[in-house]
Parts: sequence; C-alpha cells; structure tokens
Amino acid sequence: MGLPALWRKAGNNQGQDRVALPVFAEKAYGSVTTSHPTSTTATRRDDAPLGERWMAKLDDSTAVSALTIPGTHDSAAYTNAWPFIQTQKMDVLGQLNSGIRYFDLRCGLRDDIVEMVHGSAVLGVTLSMLLDIMYLWLMSHSTEALIVQIKQDRASERSSVHFAHAIWTCIAQAPIRWRTANTTPTLGEMRGKIQLLRRFTGPTLHAYGIDVTQWQDNPSRPFTIYTWHAVQLTTQDHYRPAGAESLPSLITKKGGDVAELLDHAAANTDTGHWYMNFTSAYEFNLWYQLPPREIAVGGYWGFRWEEGMNPRLREYLRGQKGKRRYGIVAMDFPESGADDLIAALIESNHDRASDDAGRVWRMLIAVTLLLAMATLAI
Repeated sequence: MGLPALWRKAGNNQGQDRVALPVFAEKAYGSVTTSHPTSTTATRRDDAPLGERWMAKLDDSTAVSALTIPGTHDSAAYTNAWPFIQTQKMDVLGQLNSGIRYFDLRCGLRDDIVEMVHGSAVLGVTLSMLLDIMYLWLMSHSTEALIVQIKQDRASERSSVHFAHAIWTCIAQAPIRWRTANTTPTLGEMRGKIQLLRRFTGPTLHAYGIDVTQWQDNPSRPFTIYTWHAVQLTTQDHYRPAGAESLPSLITKKGGDVAELLDHAAANTDTGHWYMNFTSAYEFNLWYQLPPREIAVGGYWGFRWEEGMNPRLREYLRGQKGKRRYGIVAMDFPESGADDLIAALIESNHDRASDDAGRVWRMLIAVTLLLAMATLAI
C-alpha cells in the first residue's frame, strides 16, 4: 500500500513529567493545546505487560511486522555524556529490562575490531560486548525476540578485513541466537533470537539479513524500502531540519512527522508491511543548538517549558483506543519525560477493552461461585 499523498503536520503538546491535552497542529489537520503539571511519581498498573516478558502474551503466529515494538535510536550512545553525542541514559541491559526490543547499533571497524560509534565519536564499547549482553539476557527470557539494525557509521581504520566480514565473525560466535533470513518472521520463529536488519554492504550479502541499505539520509518525508525478497519497510527518519528552527517549531514539526506515520501504520491492514518511526532529532547551527535530550524530553524556551517528543508521544497514545499496530518506534531517552511511555507502546499490542471485559466476566463468575458456596453452607 502506498503512502498517502498528503501527510499531516501534527504534534502533541506535553512537557517533561507533565500531562497534556490531545493536540495536533496546522490548518485543518489539528490544533495545539496547553499542558498542566502533574506528579513525577511513576504509576504502575497491575495489568500492564511486564517489560521483561511482554512478548510472552502474544501469539506465535503473529508476524513481527504486525507488532508495536519499542526501540531506541543510537542504542549504544549512553557511554558519553556530551549533549550532542548522548542519546540514551539506560545501558543495553536496562533497555532490555524496560521492554525495548529494537536496537539501532552504529558501528565502525578499527584495528579489525567492531566498535560502537556515534558519528565521529568512539563510544568505548565493542559490538561483541553488547551482543554478549543480549545473548545472556535471551537465555533467561526465551519468550522474547529482538531486532537489531547494524549500520556501518564510519569508514574502517587500520583494518585488514572487510566490515561485512567482521560483522559475520561477531554473529558467528552465537549463530543459534540469530535469524539472518531475509524475510519477515513470525514471533514463534523469533523467540529467543535476534533478527538482523542489515545497513551495510559487502560481497554476496543479498541474502544475509533483511537488506535496508536503501536507507535515505534525513529525508523530509517517509520513504519505503522494497527488498528483493518481498519485504516492504516504510521509515520516518527526519532527524535534522533543513533551516534554522526554534525549539517549539522543531518539536511541533517532528511531532507531526511521527504522528503521521503512526496513523498510517495503524490504518494499514497489510500486517506484513514494516514500519519504523524515529522520534529522535537534533539541531546545531549558528542560531540554535538543540541536543537530542532537549528534543526528546523538552526544555525551556524563553520563560516557557516546551514539551518534548516523549511526553507528546505518550499523550498521543493515551488518545488511542484498542489494539493498534504502530511498528517499530525508535526513541531517545524513552524512560524520561513520560514515566510509562514504553509500557504504553507495549499495551497497544493488546485489546484492552477485551481484556477488561474478560476480567469483569471472571469477577462475576468468582462472585457467583462464592454465593453458591455460601448458600450450600447455610
């Protein structure tokens, strides 16, 4: 199914540790509203899926592309606190335990070792170290499935092997944990394993992982990748404005980009079509210097707090009802700005109305049985 000719520009207006009313922007496509501070104490519902084992409740026959999957952008950029390098606060283990199932790994090859990088910054962690954490975690979480996108983010340095060969060597250390097929898997095929999304080139790699090497850099509109093996993946990854944008303007426009693809993913009945939606952005120019955390969580603009992408996304989800497929949602600092954002994304995989009705029926049956037992006792 093709993308609609017109993409709405919309956003939700909500700040760090705040709750806002539903919002969308511009013309006939929506309106912007104000927000109201609330407590920063996290609330946990007893019926919320557990972050560590939320896939256990899902059917084996479900295509992975039919799910809403919380993810992180530049997943390894938690080791460097420089504002324009850091995109995460949780390490990989923390991300796994919180419910993150998609990992965006940016790599560089130095001295024949695959290291984690963020552009020119070397993060001090190797790919093998991160994969070992994932392997150990999957051993005790066999119901879960991970999606890992590996990108060559910089040219190789002082290395005698091809980048693709170095990646293959890393994966070959635990082949039982990987699915390197180039088709869309079901959840049953994926439990306890990692699906590779390949964002690097190399000799004879056309059948190795799902090929996303047609990725576009910072396009203003979503794009769709069509692989040779009938996989379709539509992505929104507009991470930097073309011109100078103030914090309110940038967040509003980015919010519209994200909301637009969320709506499209939920409306598309082709559950084999993948969606990937990046909420991340930054700006660095002569006029504005806006780091990833400020976009994700929010910041002050003048004397007014401007709500970031995470609380806006949480408010968007609050306005949606029932089971809805949003695809992969890759975020910066997903634990910040809205306490239960990851849980809210996970919950969209379930029909909450049906679950509530089921609980009511179980309670009625329990009460009926108790009354019957009390009558017999009399």
